[in-house]
Amino acid sequence: MTDTAFEMHMPRTGKAGVLKAREVKLPPPGPSEARVAIEAAGIAYADIVMRQGLYPGVKAPVTPGYDLVGRVEAVGAGVTDLAVGQRVAALTVTGSYASRRNVDAGLLVAAPEGPDAGALVAAVLNGLTAWQMFHRIAVAGPGEWVLVHGAAGGVGSLLLEMARNAGVRAIGTASSGKRAVVERLGAVHIDYRAGGIVEQAKAISGGGVVAAYDHIGGKHLKAVSIPALRQGGTAVLYGGYDATRGGKINPGAVVSMLLNDGFSSMKLFGVSQGLVGYNVSYWRDARPEVYRADLAAVLAEVAAGRLNPLIGLSLPLAEASRAQEALETASVAGKVVLRP
Repeated sequence: MTDTAFEMHMPRTGKAGVLKAREVKLPPPGPSEARVAIEAAGIAYADIVMRQGLYPGVKAPVTPGYDLVGRVEAVGAGVTDLAVGQRVAALTVTGSYASRRNVDAGLLVAAPEGPDAGALVAAVLNGLTAWQMFHRIAVAGPGEWVLVHGAAGGVGSLLLEMARNAGVRAIGTASSGKRAVVERLGAVHIDYRAGGIVEQAKAISGGGVVAAYDHIGGKHLKAVSIPALRQGGTAVLYGGYDATRGGKINPGAVVSMLLNDGFSSMKLFGVSQGLVGYNVSYWRDARPEVYRADLAAVLAEVAAGRLNPLIGLSLPLAEASRAQEALETASVAGKVVLRP
């Protein structure tokens, strides 16, 4: 077992070109750690937010990498439930743009052998996010309607597939060029650029949706997602894309998010509607048993062929800058994957 690793490191904030290749020497895995040889790592929009210096609790210098799939190379003292050679997955938040790394063993979940590593890693951050929002936060029953924004993206496409598997009807917003992706996943497409989303969603659903999944935030949440709900519906906010759209900080959108994040509790009470914020890493840390159970469930769905994560682009680890640029420009549908 080698003790060196190749990684794409972020020494400072800036554009995608700030990511630099370097070789590092790894210490042996410490107590409650495991050394993982990484088969695939995911590109997350959170990585881009980190690169801009806007991600809470993460500052440069840092090696990005929100999720991974790989194989255990060694275990530290006290690790008894992992074996050398075992395939694993983890939501790491940072550090996985690498060929190998030491990981807190409590974050590692057994991964199935059958699927390609890219398909599995596309279901870690994105799949866990979609699974917990759909099954734990804003639950819809068979025949009911949900509204999914960014429906051709990594999380959105999995939400559509989960809805279809559960007999839930879905409306997906995406650009006109991604209509085929949305409809192939069984949803009704709305071109968000054409406007009139609320009116169309209400007409399609017969009065409003049970759940609206919103990664944009700000005035979009207040003007689109909440008005599209029926009585008893829930809007789930799981991102602030509008503030960093196109890989740039948008001051106007930041101000809009701050001005629009307050809602009248009495107004929501009056129509029995809910507004929930969801952050996957906070759920991981606050409810570790739920994290492991839900991630295992998502990976099992992939292995069984019931979830088929979209992979928009797969690149070598050394091309991490190009991979981030592809995600920033929304030029691909689905997950962007790095392969060491």
